[in-house]
Amino acid sequence: MEVLKEPRNLEQSNRQIIIKNLNDVYSSVEKLIQRTYAQKEADLNFQFRNIRTNVSQLLADIKNKQLDSFSGKKGSLEELYRTEDNLLNESIQMKDISSSLISSTGSIDVFLLEGLIENFKKAFNDRIIVDRDILKEFKLKQMESNSAERVMSSEKQRSVKEESQTITSTGKGQTGKLSDSPNKSRSIMVPSMTSETNTANDNEKNGKEDIETNVLSKLYNYMNILEHKYSSYQPEVSFNGEYIGKRKWKVNISDKLVSGNIMDTVLKPLLTFETYWHPFDDLRTIIQFVQKEANAVPAGQYKSLCILNSGWNPDIKEWVQNYVHPRMTLYLCNLETNEMLFNSNMKNADRLKVWHNLETYTALETDIEPLIVDDEAFDASDVAEMTGLSTEGANRFLSKLLSENKIIDVGFGTARYKGMKK
Repeated sequence: MEVLKEPRNLEQSNRQIIIKNLNDVYSSVEKLIQRTYAQKEADLNFQFRNIRTNVSQLLADIKNKQLDSFSGKKGSLEELYRTEDNLLNESIQMKDISSSLISSTGSIDVFLLEGLIENFKKAFNDRIIVDRDILKEFKLKQMESNSAERVMSSEKQRSVKEESQTITSTGKGQTGKLSDSPNKSRSIMVPSMTSETNTANDNEKNGKEDIETNVLSKLYNYMNILEHKYSSYQPEVSFNGEYIGKRKWKVNISDKLVSGNIMDTVLKPLLTFETYWHPFDDLRTIIQFVQKEANAVPAGQYKSLCILNSGWNPDIKEWVQNYVHPRMTLYLCNLETNEMLFNSNMKNADRLKVWHNLETYTALETDIEPLIVDDEAFDASDVAEMTGLSTEGANRFLSKLLSENKIIDVGFGTARYKGMKK
């Protein structure tokens, strides 16, 4: 399993390695200055003196605790890891090239070293900043990794226990080795993952699973209710609390799938909802399937996925209640009980679950009606508390109501509102 590196520790550790490599470059350039001076190569000597000045300034800037000379830029955790690796590799390349020039017997390619130093300086200036967003993404990845590790560990222990029980019930031969029968039993107990995955994918594509009549009836009823909800309303609160009630809402309905997209542009979805039947009964298979779905969500987009089944195994139920991903929320619904399982610690999940369950959707205007009819003035924080909108999202929603003459601004510059008297 991939080991996640804490961003601040990684940045500090890499900076120390880079400083050491630059010190080695500086030492090599000093030797080259002495060599070209002794050989009376004035032009080369002048160029190496300029390089020494550049390296000296670069070292001073990088040693500065606050990195005042570098602007940096925002990015994702994955971009941070990639740029840090590139910086280390470039610093090693500078060190190796400068060292090789000392022992060079031919012409010295001083321009190569100059170019490497200049490129490194630009790359360091574009270093990803470790900000709150990076740390939050790292925490989510860490939670996801820990959850998967716990599940895999539990599954491994259960597999060992089952194998032990099989051995005990079958017995051993005179030589102390298992007979052919237990070996065959194990091959049946642990089927090929490729076969399972292919079967799951085939079922997903052609929808030819055999569904019992009573389950099929509940499935169609579930889809009909979602169809009515998607056709009558559209999401107004996004995964991050933004107000999205004015964005374009595209819906797709079939027997076993209901999906909807809040569009960011004409062709690019901002937020995708999918609810469909997929009766997983194996933990490993659903983990692989869900991870593939999550990895397919592009940066800047978000997906809310609900998978329906007539019942879920205990290990799958435990896993989904700890599932975390920065670009996807996961729900598992039991059609027999209408129970919906998800990670309740994620605020995103609570905001979006109404678009997958059988609850009637209540529009935001209805939610805040008590505020509108009250004589007391209210503000964005009051609306945010009642609706799940962020403060910024609540301000956008209130701006819409203000433009529609449904509320009036009574704050005299402090953004407080009252409902319009009818």
